[in-house]
Amino acid sequence: MPEEQIFRTSTDKRNEYIEDDLRLRGYPVITINSSEISSTSIQPEEKKLFLLLPVSASADILRSAKKIITQNHIVIGGNLPADFLSYCREKDIVCIDYLSLPGIAMLNAVATAEGAVCEAIRSSENNLHHSSALVIGYGKCGEILADKLLALNAFVHISTRNPEAEARALAHGCQLHTEKLWRQYDFIFNTAPAPVIGQEQIDQLKSDCVIIDIASKPGGTDFSYCTKKGITARHCLGIPGIYSPKTSAKLICNGLEPVLRPYL
Repeated sequence: MPEEQIFRTSTDKRNEYIEDDLRLRGYPVITINSSEISSTSIQPEEKKLFLLLPVSASADILRSAKKIITQNHIVIGGNLPADFLSYCREKDIVCIDYLSLPGIAMLNAVATAEGAVCEAIRSSENNLHHSSALVIGYGKCGEILADKLLALNAFVHISTRNPEAEARALAHGCQLHTEKLWRQYDFIFNTAPAPVIGQEQIDQLKSDCVIIDIASKPGGTDFSYCTKKGITARHCLGIPGIYSPKTSAKLICNGLEPVLRPYL
């Protein structure tokens, strides 16, 4: 296998495991700190270089990456912003957002769902068993999360605008949310990146209701109003990197390898 190089630009633990896994698969890996990025230190000669960015890379790291990447780089990252992807397309630079790959996205949702359940248990004095739970959004994360909650014998309601998703939820044993049900929930899990839990909804919640919001920034919950009302609401981002970085890295590498191999 050619002597390809992969540069790691942060200390994200998932990236450390990705690096180790790729070494075991025969990919020589070189790591550097973001502060060390320079046009002279990682410019490819004849070989392709794989630049590995952390999940949800900071604006500083992305700015640094733009200064040094060329058409001889293969840029890899997770949750890359649209403007960075557009920049790479304009420069004809291959850029792979691995969390957009279907297989990786689905398995990443499993890790996210498990972590969300853990966050709920840690944040409440009530059992999930026989609790009343609402899952807002029934995409990849929402569907898997609902299944995990059902397996824990929670009474699960789903809120979604998608008729097909509603049918799937009902087929899996969930019930559908209605506005009159806000007062009964012990747990609310939000996966929708939109303002869905506002003052009107929060005013109806029980005082010991726990909200676990796993939607991308800024989330879908009015966190300030929850604080004012004494409602526990947590915005939980990057859950796979917190609870299962090793497993998450392995599934990322498994999904990435067939995509990367043609560029060797």
